[in-house]
Amino acid sequence: MTRIDKYWKRSAAGLLAALMLMAGGRGMNFESFAMTSKTPFMEEAALQSPGTLVINDGQAAVQASQDILTPVQIGTDAGQAQAAAQTGQGAASGGTAQVMAFGAVSTPVTDSSSLFGAGRLTMYANHDTNAQSLSVIIETGQGGLIVVDGGWRANAEFLLNQIKQKGGHVQAWLLTHPDTDHIGALADILYNHSTEITIDGIYYSFHEDSWYAEHDANVASMVAYTKGAFANVAPEVLHGDIVSGQVIEAGPAKIQVLNQAYKMTSDVTNNSSVAYLVSLNGTNVVFLGDLAKAGGAQLMADHDLGALDCDIVQLAHHGQNGVDFEVYKALRPSIALWPTPQWLWDNDNGGGAGSGPWATLETKNWMVRLGVKTSYCVKDGDQVIE
Repeated sequence: MTRIDKYWKRSAAGLLAALMLMAGGRGMNFESFAMTSKTPFMEEAALQSPGTLVINDGQAAVQASQDILTPVQIGTDAGQAQAAAQTGQGAASGGTAQVMAFGAVSTPVTDSSSLFGAGRLTMYANHDTNAQSLSVIIETGQGGLIVVDGGWRANAEFLLNQIKQKGGHVQAWLLTHPDTDHIGALADILYNHSTEITIDGIYYSFHEDSWYAEHDANVASMVAYTKGAFANVAPEVLHGDIVSGQVIEAGPAKIQVLNQAYKMTSDVTNNSSVAYLVSLNGTNVVFLGDLAKAGGAQLMADHDLGALDCDIVQLAHHGQNGVDFEVYKALRPSIALWPTPQWLWDNDNGGGAGSGPWATLETKNWMVRLGVKTSYCVKDGDQVIE
């Protein structure tokens, strides 16, 4: 792929956004979801990506965050970042973290003909079930790997084989939040295959056990399971004390932690997602995990997201009911990563396209309004960007 010129892509996107009319909002609210392979979704013919999304923009909207909260309303303590790094979570930073301002993290362009130079980014489809997941491997081009989340426990064998095929050396494993469809694979790899690959660092931000027990018993169980797996690696590998602005070196790549896990009273687990910036060959990728509206609003309040010079964004919460339009508007990406299976892309709950409750169409419209022309979606299988 020819490298995208940042100046012109931002100018074109800004002009397009200025010309688009703002339409009325849908205002639909839905809880977080986690579908399993037993859910009877119909298989549809795969659409092609990357490509241009042709969407009816008449349904797109920007709406104030107070009107589109999940059913549990945000309380007065919402949006407050934790004042200190989490302790008692197996954290071992090995010293004071290097912290830099937003916009200060960048990497040199070594190959202007490609996005990632000698490296590449692969976003994986779920090869084991129809469920949504987030699993990304970035090859740095110098033998090291960056893994983002990894998917379900059922995906562990597939992911392990992918890591082995790419050299088996993970320099940084980034966890967004402790939902099973994000961290289950890592936990199972650590339980059963911890000696088969090397991992320099696992980075995460978990709340205290009692918080998960109070809000979501399933997530509390997953956190306990994962902490048990952490016992199979050396303490210095674990970095559960990451802080906002922290910079992680991974060969020629640089990673910046954008936030610690937030404590929100709405969509509590998704809003605890940690966002990361990964920069390689001058290309900046922002991973949002499953951040929902309140978490996205707090991230915007805490930082100037425009300073990140984002080229590629992973769409929050699998492309539906994640962060609001304003977050994407601030980031101004040229490329969208959709960790979105076919049924979710089509909003199909088994009754055909459009039969489900998911807000995927709204997010598609947002991308059109922002001038995002290229989308990679796992509905079409594994997506490789070079």
